[in-house]
Amino acid sequence: MTNGATFAITNKASEEVQIKAIQLLDYMFTIDGMIRAQFGIEGEDWIEPEEGDIALNEEVEPILKRLESEEPLNNGWGAIAQYYEPREFKEGQVQAEDIYTDEGYERRLQEATYLYEGKEPEETFPFWAIWYPEEVQDEYATLSTNILDNVEQSSVRFITGELSLENDWDDYVAGLESLGIERYIEINQEAYDNYMAE
Repeated sequence: MTNGATFAITNKASEEVQIKAIQLLDYMFTIDGMIRAQFGIEGEDWIEPEEGDIALNEEVEPILKRLESEEPLNNGWGAIAQYYEPREFKEGQVQAEDIYTDEGYERRLQEATYLYEGKEPEETFPFWAIWYPEEVQDEYATLSTNILDNVEQSSVRFITGELSLENDWDDYVAGLESLGIERYIEINQEAYDNYMAE
């Protein structure tokens, strides 16, 4: 395995190659396959937890401890292989307790996630399952890029105090309107309605 490696199956692949690719994906949907694909080789890239190790979720038993290496070992695909990772496994990985170090960064993210528990929206937009008709894809891509860039940049400016919610909010909304936010919502609504009708 190599870091950053990807593979694709096309209509040019032989039946044997297609079968092997599916077998590989099937293996990656097991705990052993997921560990091998993401983390690499036991003893080189990761080890069983040691006494005193604390899991990301401190209420669960540690499952796996990643090893640090000065040189990249190139034994796994890392995040590219995240096809399957149950919550219990993620929370069972050993992490440093100091959230302000590189080794404790994942714990810092986890603790920030806990702040949102119980505040999840009742409904979510199923972006992973929505299909946009071909005739609106280019238009939607342009609208999406412009609007989301504006939202991201404006969010930073509001957070840092460069913009004020009291004084600049109306201009912000007007800017979204000039970028076509109403059409953006219309396209998403139509795609959502089609998804719900299926």
